[in-house]
Amino acid sequence: MRGRPVVVAALLVCWLFAGTVALTGTAAAATIEVDHTLAQNDAPGEVDVRTDVRVPSGTTSLEITIPEGTEVHESSGFSRTGDRTWEWTRTTDQPYLQYSMEGNVTMDRGNGEEHLYAVTDEWAVVRTPSISLSWSGVRADVDVSSSVDGEGVGGRHIAYLGPYEETTREASGQRFRLVEAGASDLRPGREAVLDDLAAASERIQLGQKDEEVLVFVVPSANIEWAATGVQRGDSNMWVRDAEGLDNPKNTWIHEYVHTLQDYGRTTETRWTIEGMADYYAALIAYERGHIDYEEFRDRMADGRDDEHSDVELVDPSTWENTQGNYDKGALVFGYLDRRLRAEHDTSIDAAVREFNEPGEELTHERFLDAIEAAGDADLRAEAERYTETTDVPPVWSRQEHVEAYGGPDLAAEFDSFAVSGPYREANLQEPRIVAGETLTATVTVRNEGNQEGDFEVPFRVDGETVETRSGTLGPGESTTVTFERTFEDAGEYDLAAGSASTTAVVEEPADLEVTGLEAEPTEAAMGERVTLRATVESSADRPAAGEVEFAVDGESVGSETVRMADGAATVETTTTFDSPGEHEVTAGGRSATVTVTEETATPGPTGTGTTSGTDDGTTSGTDDGTTSGTDDGTPPSTNDGPGLGAVPAVVALVATSLFLRRRR
Repeated sequence: MRGRPVVVAALLVCWLFAGTVALTGTAAAATIEVDHTLAQNDAPGEVDVRTDVRVPSGTTSLEITIPEGTEVHESSGFSRTGDRTWEWTRTTDQPYLQYSMEGNVTMDRGNGEEHLYAVTDEWAVVRTPSISLSWSGVRADVDVSSSVDGEGVGGRHIAYLGPYEETTREASGQRFRLVEAGASDLRPGREAVLDDLAAASERIQLGQKDEEVLVFVVPSANIEWAATGVQRGDSNMWVRDAEGLDNPKNTWIHEYVHTLQDYGRTTETRWTIEGMADYYAALIAYERGHIDYEEFRDRMADGRDDEHSDVELVDPSTWENTQGNYDKGALVFGYLDRRLRAEHDTSIDAAVREFNEPGEELTHERFLDAIEAAGDADLRAEAERYTETTDVPPVWSRQEHVEAYGGPDLAAEFDSFAVSGPYREANLQEPRIVAGETLTATVTVRNEGNQEGDFEVPFRVDGETVETRSGTLGPGESTTVTFERTFEDAGEYDLAAGSASTTAVVEEPADLEVTGLEAEPTEAAMGERVTLRATVESSADRPAAGEVEFAVDGESVGSETVRMADGAATVETTTTFDSPGEHEVTAGGRSATVTVTEETATPGPTGTGTTSGTDDGTTSGTDDGTTSGTDDGTPPSTNDGPGLGAVPAVVALVATSLFLRRRR
């Protein structure tokens, strides 16, 4: 479990044992098959379960104990012998029980009841039933499986009921199944999560691995969770959809490490469960480029916080209801790993492999023996000191880390931003654009280590990898890479490139504001051409788009669609008048007056509409209603500011929709 008090971990340990079938037989010669089929029901917080048992030939008696809080609705081949115990009647070799089971599991950590498992109207994530069996007459193993009646996925220890999407990935002899609840919104993106799990599977070698790891992604919205993730049984786990990868407390890796811990723990070695998982979570996040060394170092330094000054790892009473086993435990594992790498050309993985066997109990003495076997007597003494006393190991420097772990020390940071699109081409001081524009991000990648190495920088938008750049850098070398992304919708987007992160703000284009209107000439004869000219600006500090409509005496005579960056632009149309007198010309809340005499002018060319910008290289219209840009045909650009500076260029691209109407 990630980032929660130790009481949660203690509960999980209980459930692990509860989820293990109690066997009274000896060597396996037959198989008792148990299949749980789970289904949603209408009772709040409950699920329906049917438990089918296939009894092998030669069995003379069998008794099953089902979970607490169940209500049996139907049975076949079983008779009740106690509150939760049922005896096989031998009338069929395929007896079953059908019952309802409480699916909600909550705990109060001081903030009210919060969920470890939850049942909603649309979906549920629940523990599969914990049962025990006893039998006689045959030597047998027990094979337990779970399935879902309807939409959902049943794991050996956790089941999800409801709509879902599933993605799989093979890595290092393991198959990862990522099951996303239909109501979830996976922040990092499914491919990014699977990339990290695959990398962790290849990187962490603690012994034999499960062939399949089942990962459920549960919604964060509308549920108060007591944990960011939970692992149960051998290889089932759930993680909240909001959990990112760019975090030294990476929940995805933390819970995955729990699937690798096959050993049994004693009171004195309970700390190793969370301490080991937290260390690897931070290390993988750093090595994957999600965090920089300072963030990794700060995570290790959490173990030296004053709140842990009384923690003795072998004595849980000194860290109950604190993060001591997580924080100091991670630091101790990291310290031992670095010493093993720097001085003994091995790693903490090798030490863990010494005791990581299913069913094997890890005593404190055996833990120290494993450290000595991988290192030496001096390192054993260090391990003894930092686990049995309140002493805390030091945090190592970047240089010490590079020397011990080898490889390049890569860091990435956003260097600059630029924008292009229908409004402008400009450099930006910050990633702030409007919908429809393309943002270009330039990222500097540096190798601060002492060895040449390959780099791979994924560019992620809201956790989804959209582009990747790779290359090779020698010690002390740096390079720049660029990424582009067009944003069609307004909103805030989390951007990440390797360990660098920022937020892009995408806004809707501002409205146009007509700041001036004039007619030329202001006195005209009937039939004489009059030019109506409006000056327009953005109503806010960002590009604008809109339509400018010209009207005479309240009746439309022409309109133009305008897109512009900043500054001012002019929009023109022409019209004639058929009646004498004063006529009001309007556009965007501005007005002007044209006085028309009874004289009749000689007809001129057909009227057109045009648009022109300021005299700094913006676009202007021609007599035939077309528009033209700068000499190279591209919109003008500014070279400084966030795209909206004091004297920026203006682009007014016009889709002309004009018509001429004679006044009557």
